Amino acid sequence: MLDLQPVTSETVTSMAVQMLGMPMSQANAGATAALLNGLAADMQALRKLPLGDEEPATTYAAVEGQP
Repeated sequence: MLDLQPVTSETVTSMAVQMLGMPMSQANAGATAALLNGLAADMQALRKLPLGDEEPATTYAAVEGQP
């Protein structure tokens, strides 16, 4: 498992300027960094699930009369 480095507000600000040409306030950069770090933690938790060789469900077919 990879040891993830946390996303910093400085990284978010730099990426916003370099990739989007968009300046970002420190408050918004901090909030975005917190969101990205939360998402990364959730993804790490999902990677630990013992799913074995199960394929992901890619479609959903609703059946009439089923809850």
